[in-house]
Amino acid sequence: MKSEVEEYISIADEYYRLGMKLFSKEDYYDAAEKIWASVKYATMALTEKFLGRSTPPKGVYWRDFVTEAFIKAGLPRKDAEERAAYFIEVRRGLHGECFYGLIYEEIEHKPLIERAKEYLSEIKKLVGFSG
Repeated sequence: MKSEVEEYISIADEYYRLGMKLFSKEDYYDAAEKIWASVKYATMALTEKFLGRSTPPKGVYWRDFVTEAFIKAGLPRKDAEERAAYFIEVRRGLHGECFYGLIYEEIEHKPLIERAKEYLSEIKKLVGFSG
């Protein structure tokens, strides 16, 4: 049976696969939402592993929560803050603007989609996922 962390990583991988398939078909809005889900589930794996929970406690902002998880995973504060900023930007840009706002601007959104693979790979290493 998979651990919660492994389950989150598996879900993140599947959403990433679906997102890239949709992106290749120029279905940018649905691709953006799948990539956002992938980033979110990978981040939940990280926070579950290092903070013991997948969502922040009441009164804690996501940015701070994700930063803390990356720091506990061994990243320097500056790098952890940069990864948390990416998480927030994906939520805002892909989930909010692109999927819900129906605005796809290649110069704004494509780099977020392209960077997701690197983000997922880094989290897999940090949580010790080898599957």
